[in-house]
Amino acid sequence: MQNVIQISLIGAGLVIVGLMVLWFMMALLVQLTGNKKKSQVSARDDLPDETPTEIGNIYQQKAAAAATAVAIALQKSSLVLPDQNNDRGVTPWQSTSRNRQMHNLPHKR
Repeated sequence: MQNVIQISLIGAGLVIVGLMVLWFMMALLVQLTGNKKKSQVSARDDLPDETPTEIGNIYQQKAAAAATAVAIALQKSSLVLPDQNNDRGVTPWQSTSRNRQMHNLPHKR
């Protein structure tokens, strides 16, 4: 029994050490690549010279326009195919199961 506990503790310790190593590697990777992202955003030529709030507003307007276009397209399209319209009835099996559920009847075999 003592060996089982020792093996479990060693395994748990290895898992924790592995997670800590991954955590530090991710932190190092973020620090090394974090400066590049800031310089790329400021060096973009397609955006006008505006404040960050105005740039955020531009993106919000573009997102709202895209959402509106999608909503209009979804309203015009039919989500149910014409072949599926005939399959909307309740089968006898479903009807029997619902009747048993509603009246709390036992299942007969």
